[in-house]
Amino acid sequence: MTYSKIYHKLLLLLVALILSQSISAQFFDQRRTRWTLYRHQVGGSIGFSAFLGELGGADAIGSDGLRDLNFNSNRITANLEYRYFLKRNIAVRASLLFAFLSGDDANTNEPFRKNRNLHFRAPVFELSGIIDFFILREEPGKISSFNSSRFIFDLYIFAGVGVAYFNPQAKYEGVWTSLQPIGTEGQGIELQPKNYSRFTPVIPIGIGFAKKFAGYWSAGLEVSYRKTFSDYIDDVSTVYFNNDKIRTQYGDDAAYLADPSLGYIEDENGNKIPVNSTAEGMQRGDPNDKDAYLTAVVTIHYYLAGLTKGRKKVRRTRF
Repeated sequence: MTYSKIYHKLLLLLVALILSQSISAQFFDQRRTRWTLYRHQVGGSIGFSAFLGELGGADAIGSDGLRDLNFNSNRITANLEYRYFLKRNIAVRASLLFAFLSGDDANTNEPFRKNRNLHFRAPVFELSGIIDFFILREEPGKISSFNSSRFIFDLYIFAGVGVAYFNPQAKYEGVWTSLQPIGTEGQGIELQPKNYSRFTPVIPIGIGFAKKFAGYWSAGLEVSYRKTFSDYIDDVSTVYFNNDKIRTQYGDDAAYLADPSLGYIEDENGNKIPVNSTAEGMQRGDPNDKDAYLTAVVTIHYYLAGLTKGRKKVRRTRF
């Protein structure tokens, strides 16, 4: 074999190596940037919400947070949202959420709460901005099998800030009555403070999981804790006010809804023991602990792949 032939073969081998490296780099670069074609996502969720506040709760006095959760008061929640990926594993989203919250002292066996006998329901509308941090992320536009070396699902945590509107109501003679206008803790009477605001800041935090079931569709589960800065989502916060003055100012329905107490507690044998724990100035709620609510939902999302500017078709390189 002549040196010329050896030279040409080495030259061809060198060119082949350079081309293969270039093609390989292009392929992996496409994989690294593929997510930019799938920045936009819309979706929604439906599930249940649970209230954490003064009314209802566990069979204990003044238990806080998750310890006071009462599943009998769970109600429906749903939301719509838009998500935008800033980076492969970081996204922001705008969320419009509706939750129906409720609580009822009749659902607890703690004797003084049961005697208090307050109840409420409150529709809540929340608008929030949220940032998602993806711990794991499935490749957009593809469905990963369980035998794949890639991540087979999305796992993320999130936090945000928003504002919520709520309207606590209670039932009187078969009719649901809005509680904020009737000053059940003496608001607006004599030198008492004015009625509380029905708007509150809210901080949602939580964790979510999602799995693709089609090229652009995914479904999952999400759990959140939503801290508010109001203690009046259930219309209960401080102490009992003079019930006669409430009746004079707002009427019989306001007087009853301010204090529908039973007037007794039951001992272990079911005997009714008269008590007067709802007189003026006695504890009605706890202003030191702000209200919160939980959501647990099933989510569904869809990638809007065509919205990205300068979108180019990703070609699969064949070897």
